[in-house]
Amino acid sequence: MSRTIALIGLLVLASLTLHAGGRPEGESRLRVMIVERAEVPRDQGRLNDNPWTEYVQGEMAKLGVDVRFVPVGGSMVRHTVMMATNTAPDLAFTHGRLLFMKFAADGGLHDLGPYIPEYGPNIPAVLGEDHLRLGQIDGVQYAVPSRRGIDARYASFIRRDWLDALGMDIPTNRDELTAALRAFRDKNPGNVPAEELRPWGWFTDDPGTVFDSDFKLFDVMYSFFDHDPALNMGSLWPVRDGFRDFMRWMHELYQEGLIEREFATDTFEIKTRHVMNGSVGFIHVPWDYLYAQNSSSVALNLARNVPGAEFVPIDVFQGPDGVYRKLRYLPTRFYAFSPRRSRVPDAAVAYLNWMLEHDNAWTLAFGRTGDQHTIEDGIPVFDDLQRYADTFGYISESLRILGDYPFRSAVTDAVREQFRVIDFSGHDERALALAQENSFQEPVFQSRMNVMSRQGPGLIRIAERYWVRMITEPDFDAQFEEFIGRMNDRGMQAIIDERRAYLERFGVN
Repeated sequence: MSRTIALIGLLVLASLTLHAGGRPEGESRLRVMIVERAEVPRDQGRLNDNPWTEYVQGEMAKLGVDVRFVPVGGSMVRHTVMMATNTAPDLAFTHGRLLFMKFAADGGLHDLGPYIPEYGPNIPAVLGEDHLRLGQIDGVQYAVPSRRGIDARYASFIRRDWLDALGMDIPTNRDELTAALRAFRDKNPGNVPAEELRPWGWFTDDPGTVFDSDFKLFDVMYSFFDHDPALNMGSLWPVRDGFRDFMRWMHELYQEGLIEREFATDTFEIKTRHVMNGSVGFIHVPWDYLYAQNSSSVALNLARNVPGAEFVPIDVFQGPDGVYRKLRYLPTRFYAFSPRRSRVPDAAVAYLNWMLEHDNAWTLAFGRTGDQHTIEDGIPVFDDLQRYADTFGYISESLRILGDYPFRSAVTDAVREQFRVIDFSGHDERALALAQENSFQEPVFQSRMNVMSRQGPGLIRIAERYWVRMITEPDFDAQFEEFIGRMNDRGMQAIIDERRAYLERFGVN
């Protein structure tokens, strides 16, 4: 109870301190990065020019800040280019911690710390000092980290109707999964045309994420490793005991025809179409991939296309110690920063401060009271979810670059329930629980890692090329040895040495 009272007190304090804080001298023009999270309805305008961007501009004008929104693609490559070419907006963000560390190490970011006491008092009051440290390198506040409400990441799903047709139990480990995949291939319980059948479908197609924390097969890979937080921090995944076995297993599955043949070239949309058309037996994906609460729901469309078809969440990637471990997200989604070339870091902090005022955060999360929702007993009530989506939902995620505001749990729980309009028989809750069970966090480096920042992107590009070859080319050992050799040539050992030195100095984070 005392913690709840303290939190409410912080929120009240936050709502009172916005105008108590400073504001930029005169009128400042602030260019703010915006990324499309959902398609903008035709009658709403454009990503950077719609009723809600106008609302933000009007509110910030009261604080003497002229906001201009700059659409920027969300890829790590695009963010790197905009920083290298000095075209980044005055307030920008990236989801990649390695990229954020590189920008800071290159001297490309403002220290926001001196501006927060005057222009951003809501920032520490709402986010908390511990959370703010995620945006620090060597104690310097180079970014303000957003908040993430749910830290679950990946989960596994299998077609229970196919297992039932074969008289097979739900697999509980890799060997049983392999047996199920072979049975799907050989006996085709879904009567799928042979050329369409995919025992294991939907492999990752995200560039720049192979073997790092955004690698969608991370939990599969990690199940081959001994769980060791010190090694996680002081080493790199490709040199860990078990990594070669992981890649060889994936290679063998592919050579047997058990894996999506075009995993490296098919788009997300094509892979999802295969799942919805009923030609896929197993997937390992983000835990909520199947369960959108709208007409685009993968599970809903599968059931419509193939009556009786059903994916169920399972645990199969068991580590050497028998535990099903999963990587969870860091408690931040974005790192919001102001590039060093910007002349208005104070306005950038004032903008973030405005977003963390309670009433503003409420509007950015739920829309306008009396328009997108009404209030009953302090809870927002949404009578028309489609109208909400068409008139506000399309832009909310794009504007809330500091993520999930810490409203009372009664509010967030009630809102979540109202948006659960499709009954997934509890599979969505089960998937979330499995993704969170025995989860661990990736290492967080909070000091300059110059070698890792400089060499890391190059290693990722090498990994992007070779992991496909290691899976698809007939001679696995030759491809693996060439891969390790290229990684070593590009400075992999120097990164490991730097990480070990960090571990010896600071210990396990």
